[in-house]
Amino acid sequence: MMKLYVLLLGLSALVISGVGATFSVTGLAKLFSGAPTAVMFMAGALEFAKLICASFLHRTWNVMNPFLKTYLTIAISILVAITSMGIFGYLTHAYQSTSEKLKATEVRIESFAKEEKRINSEIERLENEIKAIPEERISKRLEMQKEFAPQFETLKRQALDTNIRMRELNIQKLSFQTEIGPLLYVARAMGRDTDTVAHWLIFIFVMVFDPLAVCLVVSTSFAIQLAQKESKEKRERIEKEKHEAALREAQRQAELKAVQTPHLAPVENVVTEEAAKTAI
Repeated sequence: MMKLYVLLLGLSALVISGVGATFSVTGLAKLFSGAPTAVMFMAGALEFAKLICASFLHRTWNVMNPFLKTYLTIAISILVAITSMGIFGYLTHAYQSTSEKLKATEVRIESFAKEEKRINSEIERLENEIKAIPEERISKRLEMQKEFAPQFETLKRQALDTNIRMRELNIQKLSFQTEIGPLLYVARAMGRDTDTVAHWLIFIFVMVFDPLAVCLVVSTSFAIQLAQKESKEKRERIEKEKHEAALREAQRQAELKAVQTPHLAPVENVVTEEAAKTAI
């Protein structure tokens, strides 16, 4: 049962550490996009070294040199902060990739709405100019309508195109809102904007993720030590029981031999007497 528990603990430590390292390496590569491959190799090596150092520090804490102990503790803490920064960068990029598209779509929709309003205002202005002509001047009104007809046609076509594009953008906006829908509901429930809620959630993930991975690695090392200690105690107990059983068996054999010896003594005396008589 202990072995299964240690195995599950080690597996959880491996999974959390692997996922955290992946997020961190990817996030750091995005933060330093000038040389992403080099940053990924460096971050991966530091992640591996951090976990090994944490396990080694736990195992040798009582016997390690104080200076080395202090340095490793500080180094592991700094690496945890770096990993957390990488995870923050990764999650922030994942959120912003959709959030920025949503904001850009909203800006475009607002721009087209202003354009549609301008077109409608221009159409209304032309219509008012025509209506301003007295009714008795029918020829003048017809002349104005004929003059403004191409403008009306152009403005109506522009209004139709703007309306179609606004519909397409609203559909895109709806799809983006679906992707971050839970954040929108949480933001509305908390009375906050979406960016603030997203940042708080990312901070919560960052505070839990890598520290938990390091703690699981240390816990796995501690569990392995306990399992080794229990196994050693079990072997010693078995050897002790075997030794005690051997002692009891030897004692029983000695007692049995001691019990049989008095019966053999008279026979030897009789044989000696017979031999003496024969010699006489």
